[in-house]
Amino acid sequence: MDTYKYVVLGGGLAGERTCDGIRRVDTAGSVALVAGEAHPPYQRPPLSKGSLTGRKGLARVSLQESSYYDDHGIDLITGVRAIAVSPDVHQVELADGRALGYQRLCLATGGVARRLPIPGTDLSGVYTLRTIGDADRIREAAGACESALVVGGSFIGSEAAASLAQLGLPVTMVFPETRLLERLAPEPLGLTLRAMFEARSVQVRPGTRPVRFEGAETVQRALLDDGSALDADLVVLGVGIDLGTGLAVDAGLEIGDRGAVIVDEFLCTSAPDIYAAGDIVSWPDPTFGTRLRVEHWDVARRQGLRAGRNMAGEEKPYTSLPYFFSDLFDLSFEVWGNLAAWDQTVLRGTLVRGTLEGGSFGYYYFDSGRMVGVLAAGRPDDERKPMQALVRARPRYDRIAERLRDESVDLTTL
Repeated sequence: MDTYKYVVLGGGLAGERTCDGIRRVDTAGSVALVAGEAHPPYQRPPLSKGSLTGRKGLARVSLQESSYYDDHGIDLITGVRAIAVSPDVHQVELADGRALGYQRLCLATGGVARRLPIPGTDLSGVYTLRTIGDADRIREAAGACESALVVGGSFIGSEAAASLAQLGLPVTMVFPETRLLERLAPEPLGLTLRAMFEARSVQVRPGTRPVRFEGAETVQRALLDDGSALDADLVVLGVGIDLGTGLAVDAGLEIGDRGAVIVDEFLCTSAPDIYAAGDIVSWPDPTFGTRLRVEHWDVARRQGLRAGRNMAGEEKPYTSLPYFFSDLFDLSFEVWGNLAAWDQTVLRGTLVRGTLEGGSFGYYYFDSGRMVGVLAAGRPDDERKPMQALVRARPRYDRIAERLRDESVDLTTL
């Protein structure tokens, strides 16, 4: 059995950043990174954007040059998954029969794209979008298809629909919510997004979901819950992920109400010497005074770095403000904070109906009278830090709303 000072499970951003964090503190301790896929660690956001449209190849998706792992003394194990963790003996079992001993372990196991529990999801031409292989297969299939259906109106669904439309395919989107990105888009922004999509040959059908996919061996149509049918020879399911917490559950780690791995402020789990980072983690957030779990690039990046540094002995709390971004056609926007619940918004700037090109706006979100987040597009760079400071301060709506609406008011004064 090979024994390492550090073992990291997961070949995504959180796993790679964990190794980076370790090496920033401990340049000599032995490290093994176990990636279940055949590829070295890579980032997922480009898969629904540049990778899907063909603008970004494998080299621009990978997180490091091929020589990085050898140069930094990291044993990269690809194409094999961990199947068991034994905290009592500090050991990991791999699917190929090998066992790895560890002094400290990080779980960065992410998740698996979810498939709908309806007939026909096993037909050829019905895809999920989570891996490099998924993006390659969808892009190849798109070249021979006549129409595409995207199921899901959140980030993956919206980004995939935009990319397929840019490949020249007529696209239809169906989702159960009332508007695109409903969780974070106030109604005016939702209407603007819909107009932007439909102007680019994407038909948007909110409040609708498929109940069955039909076809001989390859998908040909989808039956919807409103009784209608849609012809489609390419279907992309963007309906979320199932968390990769099986190892944690079987190892007896503490799991939260929503199935996430519970960690403390140092990203350490309930088992000594086992840390966790990324999609699977529920952590105590100091800004909002509650536990959060976020499935976004920046959280995986920052948590991986902090987990790695803490594993190597630094032991500092994770205090980063949640952040994420998205690109839809010509619109790029950023979000800071926790938008799991909000009941009021303040718009600062100009939201242009029908197109967001040239629009410059920020939506400030409040829940029960306190600021919880901000969504910004096209705002001046010097507003980015004050936006984050405002979210951290969580000011009251009644004390700040009117001044926020007034663009002549400098955010730094608030």
